[in-house]
Amino acid sequence: MSGMRNRIIVAQAVNAVVVVLEAWAIGFGIAERGAGNFVFYTQCSNALGTIACAFCLVYEARLLINGRADLVLPRALRWLKYAGACCQLMTFLVVVAILAPMLESIGQPGYYLMFVDGTKPITHLIGPLLVVASYILLEADRQMTLRQSLVGLVPTLVYAAVAYPCNITRAWDGPYPFFQVWNMQAWQSVLWFIALLVTAFALCQIPRLCARRLNRSAVND
Repeated sequence: MSGMRNRIIVAQAVNAVVVVLEAWAIGFGIAERGAGNFVFYTQCSNALGTIACAFCLVYEARLLINGRADLVLPRALRWLKYAGACCQLMTFLVVVAILAPMLESIGQPGYYLMFVDGTKPITHLIGPLLVVASYILLEADRQMTLRQSLVGLVPTLVYAAVAYPCNITRAWDGPYPFFQVWNMQAWQSVLWFIALLVTAFALCQIPRLCARRLNRSAVND
């Protein structure tokens, strides 16, 4: 019981840190760009992660107050945290593998701009790592199946379902190069979409498989 209680307390602490840091970073972005802040997948993924952490924080507080630290989070709440973790993994990968190298290739300090400048240390690095780590180590659905992991793909599909039509109608310009359909051939846009979809689904397996592996290790111990 004490071990479960300590785990919940640690989870609460991490969730609280994420909520405070992300609320500041997202608020700063809204102050700068208004509602246009959420044109960016980064901001949407961080907002989802923050909402998930806030709900987990509240529910975990209720568990402790009611003296029921033996209970796990409801599946819906664990899946919400999982979806947030998957989206923030996508944010991290796109920044590391696409955006920063593209800036570096044109002579800009891409990694500095993406990981050090402004609020980006929070939205591109600290937030994603804390959300993913806290889900895997503290709050995961350790029996999640491959089919169930599709829930982690849903927010990305929703974002793409908005971003592509907005770029086709030129209501948006990007905000990422791979959404700028007017600057590439149709087949290139299709390949980018397939690549992003496959990547997003593959990333969904990282927290799922890590959580299952930890569960097997705990059972074996």
